[in-house]
Amino acid sequence: MDTGSSSTPEIWVNTTPVDDTHLYRNQSSQMSTHSDDTGYSIVTATHSSIHTTVDNTKSPTLKTNDKDLRHQYEQEPERIPDVATEMEKWYALTDRYGFLRDTYQLDAKAKEKEVERAEKWAKMSMATVIEDEHVHTFTYTHKFKKRVFKGIPDCWRRDAWYYMITDCLTSATNDNKLRSTYETLLQKESPHERQIDLDIPRTLRDHIMFKQRYGSGQRALFNVLRAFANYDEEVGYCQGMTNIVATILMYCEEELESIPSIDTYVQER
Repeated sequence: MDTGSSSTPEIWVNTTPVDDTHLYRNQSSQMSTHSDDTGYSIVTATHSSIHTTVDNTKSPTLKTNDKDLRHQYEQEPERIPDVATEMEKWYALTDRYGFLRDTYQLDAKAKEKEVERAEKWAKMSMATVIEDEHVHTFTYTHKFKKRVFKGIPDCWRRDAWYYMITDCLTSATNDNKLRSTYETLLQKESPHERQIDLDIPRTLRDHIMFKQRYGSGQRALFNVLRAFANYDEEVGYCQGMTNIVATILMYCEEELESIPSIDTYVQER
């Protein structure tokens, strides 16, 4: 393909969703894709890095399908499960992290070490209330940073992550405002909803939280990813985000997961 000609060449590429379809590119070329209703894209090649844009213009059929997709995640379950019974049923079949496979088990010595480290974290934490929320604060010292690098015990990860991502709780007072922002973002449509929906069933499929299709775990994952894609339209969504968000959701509830993510993004911008 001659990129040095005066007119920019156009290439028609089939973008019909097919598993394991990849677009390979030369590092010296730049491609801009514009989707249309035919299932094809126009790819223009120039020099520099790759940029992909999403065309928000959709046919009525696609808009209807997108509404049906969101409805799958928004509808209430037909039967509210007995949480205690379900926990007793599933946790007997999982490892300590909630995966339905016994890949790793702590021996007695390792369990004892984990309890010892958790007790040390308990001693250096202090309970406090911010905006009617019960949280834990720490003293940001060399000892704290050293213990973070050694590894935060499971039972303290939620509190420790929240403490650090809110800049030692100094920005935690903005949580109510960020909750409102999160709810507003969920009301907006996103051009990435279809790809997010395709990736969710492939995310931590052996974990009890994300095993049920359109269950509470998958709904939370869909909401957080869709909200972030709407918040940062330049970044939007890409594969790999699901695993990061799912890991945090294993320790934090949906709103607590989304609030620090938005807050941290604002600070970095």
